[in-house]
Amino acid sequence: MDVKYIVWKEIKNLIKNNFNIELEEIKLEIPPKNNLWDYCFWAFALSKILKKKPQEIAESIKEVFEKSEILSDINIAWVFINFRVSEKVFASEFKNAYLSRETFWYNGKWTGKHIIVDYIGANVWKPLHIGHMCTPNQWQAMINLYRHKFGYNVISDTHLWDWWIIFGKLITAYKLWWDEAELEKDAVNYLLKLYVKISTAAKEDEKLEQRTRDEFKLLSEGNKESIDLWAKFTSFSIDRMQKTLDRMKIIPDYNIWESFYEGLNLPKMGNFPDLKNDMHSIVKELIEKKIATKNEDWSVWVIFPEETKIPSCILQKRDGTHGYLASDLACVKYRLQNWSRTEKVIYFIDVRQSLHLKQVFEISKMAGFINPEKTELIHAPNGFISLKEWAMSTRSWNIILLDKLLDEAISRAKNIILEKRQDIEWEELEKLSETIWIWAIKYGYLSKNRTTDVIFDWDEFMTFEWNSGPYIAYAHVRANKLINDSKIKDFDKYSSYTFALQEEKNLIKMIFEYEQVILDTAKNNTPHLVAAYAYNLTKTFNSFYNNVKILIVMMRKWN
Repeated sequence: MDVKYIVWKEIKNLIKNNFNIELEEIKLEIPPKNNLWDYCFWAFALSKILKKKPQEIAESIKEVFEKSEILSDINIAWVFINFRVSEKVFASEFKNAYLSRETFWYNGKWTGKHIIVDYIGANVWKPLHIGHMCTPNQWQAMINLYRHKFGYNVISDTHLWDWWIIFGKLITAYKLWWDEAELEKDAVNYLLKLYVKISTAAKEDEKLEQRTRDEFKLLSEGNKESIDLWAKFTSFSIDRMQKTLDRMKIIPDYNIWESFYEGLNLPKMGNFPDLKNDMHSIVKELIEKKIATKNEDWSVWVIFPEETKIPSCILQKRDGTHGYLASDLACVKYRLQNWSRTEKVIYFIDVRQSLHLKQVFEISKMAGFINPEKTELIHAPNGFISLKEWAMSTRSWNIILLDKLLDEAISRAKNIILEKRQDIEWEELEKLSETIWIWAIKYGYLSKNRTTDVIFDWDEFMTFEWNSGPYIAYAHVRANKLINDSKIKDFDKYSSYTFALQEEKNLIKMIFEYEQVILDTAKNNTPHLVAAYAYNLTKTFNSFYNNVKILIVMMRKWN
C-alpha cells in the first residue's frame, strides 16, 4: 500500500457512498503547482455518468471531499479538484515503507516460475562491437528486475551464432595461413582477420570457395580434426566475449551455440541439459503433423494459414541443410522441455528479425511446442547504435570494437575527474574512473527507448550534469552522507514523525511511484522507464536537498 493508493481508495468510497457510483478507474494526477496541493481529481469522470456540467460536478465533489479526514484544502480549478493529503497518512505510509525497505516492492508470487531471456547473439569468430551495447545492457537490466523484484527464476542464454559456412572458411584459413604467435596475441581478432582474408580470396577463386564448402561438410559429418578446430575457435570466442561482458557487469547463465541444435554431439562448453530433439527430428515432426511440406527437390517449406498473413518460409534446403528457422524451432522445444514452468521466452533481437521470429512463434504454436495459455513468446526488438563521428558496417568489416569504446570511456572519465580533483591519488583515480564510466555508459544507453536508433555522442554519455548516470550517483552519495552526518543510528524507533514540508511530501510521492514504474517496465520490457524514474527521483531529491535544512529538521524530529 502507499499514499496514492490510500487516496484512490478513499475517493472511490466517497463517490460510491455519496453518488451511488462504482468507479473502476480513478485517475489521480500531480497538479502543476505541487507546492500548493498533493493530487488532483478530474471531474469529467463523473460528468459523463451523471450527465451534468463538469463545473457542477466539481462543486458536488468538493462538498463530498470536505467530509474526508484524509483529504483537506479542497480547491476547484475549472474541472479539476485539487487537494492535500493528511500528514498522518504520509507519516504512516512512509514509516511502513521504511520498515520494509529491504524488500520494498518485492512480489515473490512468481517464485519458482521461469523466464528465459535470449540475448547478445554474438558471432564466435568476431569480437563484440558497439552494436553489442544494445542487447546485453538492456537485458541484464530486465534480468535483474525479473529476478530481484518479481522473484522469477531467470535463465539467460547468449545463443551464439557459430554455424554454417563460417566454420568452413575458418578451417580452410587455418590450414592455409595459421600463425600461432598471432593467435596467442589476440585470438578473436586474429580469427576475424582470417575470416576477412579467406572471404576476399574465395570471391576470386572458385576452387577455394568450394574448398570452404567441403571443409564445412567434413565438420557436419563429424570429422575429428574439424570438430577439434570448432571447439578451439568457439572456446576462444566465449572466453573473449565474457571478458568484455565482465567489464559491463553482465553474466549470462549459458552460452549455447546454434550448432548445438544440429545434434552432432559437439563438445559441450557449459553445464546445460542435453539435446533430445535436433533440427532433423524437428523437420520430420513438422512434416508428419502436416505443418511443413517436402517438395520434389527435397526442400521443405512451411505455408501458413491465409488468415495469419505470414509469408511462407523454407525449413530445409535441397541439400538437406537447415537455416535459422529450424535451429530456432529446435531451440524453442529444447527450452520448454527443460524449463517447463516457463511463463515467458523473451527474444532481444534487432527489429530486422521481426518476420523471422513471427514465423518461429506461429510454427511453435501450430506444432504444440508451446501452450499459448501458459507460455508467451515475446520479441522485444531494439534499434541500432552508432558513433556520432563514424557509421559502422559489419559487412565491410568496418566495426567499432566494444573494448576500445570502453577503454575510451575510462580515459574520458579520468580526465573529467582530474578536472575536478587535481589532488586525487592514482589508486583512487583508477577505482573511481572504473565506477564512473559504468554509470555513464550504461545509464546513457539504458535511458533511451530500446526501439529507437541511438547515436552515441561522447558529450551526452560522458557527463556529470543533469540526465546522466554520474548525476544520479552523486545524489545517492549526497543522501548517504546526510544519513551519516545526522548520526542517527536507529530510524525504526520514531513514532510521531510528521511531514509538514511540501518538499518532503513531494519526495515521498515520488518514492511511491516506484511500484507502478516497475510494473510498466516489466509489462513492456522497457528499462528506459526505470532510468527516467531514477532521474526524476534525483531531481525531486535535489530540490528537497537545496530548499530544506535537512539535518536541522531531522534532528528535531528524531530527538
